[in-house]
Amino acid sequence: MNKKRRNAIIIIISFILLLLGVFILSYNYFVSKKDLAFETINLQIDGNKEPEEVQSAEPAKEEEIKNDPITDVNTTTKKSAYVGILEIPKIGLTKGFTSIDSKLNTVDRGLQVIKPSNYPDVEKGNFIIASHSGTSSISYFKNLYQVQINDIVNAYYNGKKYTYTIVNIYTQPKNGQIAIYRNYEATVITLVTCTKNDDTTQTVYIGELTSVADYKEV
Repeated sequence: MNKKRRNAIIIIISFILLLLGVFILSYNYFVSKKDLAFETINLQIDGNKEPEEVQSAEPAKEEEIKNDPITDVNTTTKKSAYVGILEIPKIGLTKGFTSIDSKLNTVDRGLQVIKPSNYPDVEKGNFIIASHSGTSSISYFKNLYQVQINDIVNAYYNGKKYTYTIVNIYTQPKNGQIAIYRNYEATVITLVTCTKNDDTTQTVYIGELTSVADYKEV
C-alpha cells in the first residue's frame, strides 16, 4: 500500500471516528434533555394589578376584620381559608395559600395558585404559585431573588410535607404569558414573580420534589 493510499484511509477513518464522536455526544445530550419541555400559561404580575384571567375578590369589610381574630389583616384573608402552607426557609417565608377556585386566590390577597396548577399530591404535576416582589405588605416574594439552585422549598398540604429542591431559575419577558420549562417526569413546584430591579421581565423558579413526609398541624 503506497503512502498516499494509506494517508487517505487514515483521513477517512479519522473523519468517521469524528462523526461517531459527535453523534454520541449529541445523543447523550438529547437523552439527558428528552424530558425537558415547556408549557405556556397566561400570567402577568404588574404593580397592584391582578394577573390576567383570574377572578377578582371583594375585600373583607373593616368591621369583619376587627371582629375576626383569625384574619390576616395584610391581605384580608381568613387563615381558616388556607388549604396549605408554602415555606421557603432561605428567605424566612411561611405563608398560607387558598384553593385555586377561591375568590381569595389572587396576588392582591397574598399567594396565588395559578391555573392550570396541580396541587402537590398530584404525581408529575406542577404546583404553580405567584406573588408580588415589590415593597408592599402583600409582596411575599420580595426576597425570592435570594433563592438559588439547590435551595429548599416546602409545601404543606393535606397532612403531608412536600420538599422540593430548586433546579432551575430563569427569566421571561413580562408580556402576559410565561413559559414554564420543566421535567415532565418529575413532580415540580414553580414560583413566579417580577424580576428584581427589572420592570420588563419575570423570574421563574423550578423545584423538583425530593421527599414527602407526614406532618401534624399544631
